[in-house]
Amino acid sequence: MTGNKITVAQIGCGYWGPNLLRNFSAQKDCQVKFVAETSAERRAYIVSNFPKSTPVDNIDVIFNDPEVTAVIIATPAASHFDLARQALAAGKHVFVEKPLATNTAAADELIRIAAENSKILMAGHTFLYNAAVRYAKKLVDEEALGQIYYIYSQRLNLGQVRADVNAWWNLAPHDVSILLYWMNDTLPVSVSAHGISYIQPGIEDVVFANLTWASGVTAHIHVSWLDPGRVRKMSIVGSRKMVVYDDISDDKIAILDKGVDRVPKAGQNMDYDNFNNFQIFHRMGDVLLPRIDFQEPLKVEAAHFLDCLRNQGQPITGPKHARDVVAVLEAGGRSLREGAPVSL
Repeated sequence: MTGNKITVAQIGCGYWGPNLLRNFSAQKDCQVKFVAETSAERRAYIVSNFPKSTPVDNIDVIFNDPEVTAVIIATPAASHFDLARQALAAGKHVFVEKPLATNTAAADELIRIAAENSKILMAGHTFLYNAAVRYAKKLVDEEALGQIYYIYSQRLNLGQVRADVNAWWNLAPHDVSILLYWMNDTLPVSVSAHGISYIQPGIEDVVFANLTWASGVTAHIHVSWLDPGRVRKMSIVGSRKMVVYDDISDDKIAILDKGVDRVPKAGQNMDYDNFNNFQIFHRMGDVLLPRIDFQEPLKVEAAHFLDCLRNQGQPITGPKHARDVVAVLEAGGRSLREGAPVSL
């Protein structure tokens, strides 16, 4: 780091890597010096589209360069642990795409190495940098929705079918990250998941999962890459109001003043205290579509990581959050295998 200018390097420029490279390259006072790629075709792509970055085929070039302050890891999930471990051991700060690791033991090891070397470790849980997700969080924190009853999410598409991970590990990290954020980074007490493999044996294409918190709040997650329509929606059902967050809608947040109210009524003895003396009313109020000051979440995420480097700040999606996401995913994966709920 020279003055305010930060020199970083990126490992991987495949499916998601170009988005990260574009956003980090566009940040003021940030230089992406190297991009490591084993594919000659992808290195040619970097030369054509990001001429200020030098493509290399050897990650040691990155680890051995003293100018490189931080490493961005945008490779398949199975490689995250090893690459992040090497980068931290080389004295680099690390931004690693989600998930941080494929199990909590590996996540704990990365957290330990980062702490021992006084390095920042951040995971790319992009949706926590989404203005609509943050707006919903504000409503929850201010108790504008009343008591939270339950939350449900759908992340569906007729999309890319993976052979290395199932739909749970591929799609659910987004929803788990958002749920933990809304629940003040409190882990659920149990996770129960059921999935079905249609295309490839042992790799679930659709997964239904239930998360339960000690407070009584429950959440249902439905992920699939075999669905006919593209859905990216989460709903929070509260005692006072409800919120629908629809990531592919122009109106990303809808606040619904509707619900079911239990209103006391007088008994024969004009007694309001009798538990059974109440009436049920359905409340159908207004629907508010608030204006969201939306910026590309990846841009906000990249800026946040660089700001943490400059000021030694703690990332929103730092070690604890990243580790908790892995813990929930790991519990869900175990539940899929064992066919029973798993306690955390």
